[in-house]
Amino acid sequence: MPEENLGAKPAADAEQQSSGSAEPSSVAVQGKTKSSAHGEPMEIHAPDKPIHSRKEFLFHMFTVVLGILIALGMEGVVEWAHHRALVREARENIATEVRKNKETVEKGIAEIHKRQTDLSHIIDLMHRAKKDRKVFKGETMSFGIAINDLYSTAWQTATTSGAVTYMKYEELSRYTDVYLTQQTFTALQEQSLNQMIDVGSLMEVTMRDDDMTKVPAEKFQAIARGAYKEMILQKALEDVSGSLTKGYADLLKSQ
Repeated sequence: MPEENLGAKPAADAEQQSSGSAEPSSVAVQGKTKSSAHGEPMEIHAPDKPIHSRKEFLFHMFTVVLGILIALGMEGVVEWAHHRALVREARENIATEVRKNKETVEKGIAEIHKRQTDLSHIIDLMHRAKKDRKVFKGETMSFGIAINDLYSTAWQTATTSGAVTYMKYEELSRYTDVYLTQQTFTALQEQSLNQMIDVGSLMEVTMRDDDMTKVPAEKFQAIARGAYKEMILQKALEDVSGSLTKGYADLLKSQ
């Protein structure tokens, strides 16, 4: 029995020494932070040897802080470059869109002038018809309905992607003014279309009568009134088209 106890003690001591040797005399500490831009880890290591003086401690802290500042600075440069590329792409897309819309509006101005001429002719005939129903002999009445589509996809994309937040205020104001005017143009077109449909329907019903002498003068007056309302809308469209064309040109010139 005593011999077995003596033999067990060294084994226990050896086991304690073995388990003790698993713990290092100095522990390496490793901290990790994540970059806010890409989620990549940034590692900060503790010194490889013990710090014995304030000078060594300050040098180590300076090295760590400098490394962090450099990493953050590089991250800022990457973000800055990304924002510039986002704004540049948005400008190019908006410029392409504006050129196309400008061509559409300029072609539409000629259509507006023709429509105004047709409406003036209809108004004149309706006024004369109230006194003489024979004015329709040899006369034709017609007017065209056209909707010019203006696009705002590039502007909406720039807003959604956040590119507009990196533009200067003056540039952003120019874009906003142009696209707000464009919305006014589109709204006027819709009003004009509805008014044209009303006038056209009234004309169609009235002109189907075989005996124009039996048509009440009030119907001719109603057609003239509707055509006059359309004339006002066409004049507004003409004015907005002029402002929009100028806004497009100024915007493209500033690019």
